[in-house]
Amino acid sequence: MRLKICGIRTETELQLCLEANVDAVGFVVEYPVPVPWDIDRTIARDLISHVPPYTTSVLVTTGTPEKIVELIEYLRPNTVQLHGDETVEQVRSIVENASGMRVIKAVRISASESNNTEEILSRAQAYAGCGVAGLLLDSKTDSMPAGTGVPLNWQTARYVVEQIKIPVILAGGITLENVRQAAQTVKPYGIDLISAVETIPGVKDPQKLRPSSSISEKYETLRKSGGLLN
Repeated sequence: MRLKICGIRTETELQLCLEANVDAVGFVVEYPVPVPWDIDRTIARDLISHVPPYTTSVLVTTGTPEKIVELIEYLRPNTVQLHGDETVEQVRSIVENASGMRVIKAVRISASESNNTEEILSRAQAYAGCGVAGLLLDSKTDSMPAGTGVPLNWQTARYVVEQIKIPVILAGGITLENVRQAAQTVKPYGIDLISAVETIPGVKDPQKLRPSSSISEKYETLRKSGGLLN
């Protein structure tokens, strides 16, 4: 099971994630609504250039297919994560025009629909049919498109994981306290954290990322004990 830390904004935060041995780092770039992790493309390109070969760099954004393909060509990350309200047709267009880039589509779920298992699965299957490399299940609220701190219905998430043939990553309200339960209940391909490793929104907390008493220590313990499935 892989671990991604999202919302990296500075070289210091990037270095903390690398020292914590995370598998992937995410950069929120030119997001169209205000979020505390947003950076512009010039800063993102510099940060991505410092990501080592065995760590996956992920561009997290949304917008028109033309804008997203332009960002991909400018930044050249390993993966792009579409984290908006893209239609099936838009996702297919991005996959076809992204120069072989791996594309992950976020399926964002509000509290009011979290128990509507078949509807969520139907959306996930539609996106999976677009040629994406994977899906990400995340929670959203009226005020926040991501990083809500609100957990998903993990039984619904597990059902989607079991039915979808491509990798499914779990986000949304996962903390240092509940990551074991989330991993064991849902059995996703990976875990994606953002607000869980922050005290101030948009600023990574070094104490939550350093090897001592950090997510990396808990992650390694779970992985070695079988709590996280490789």
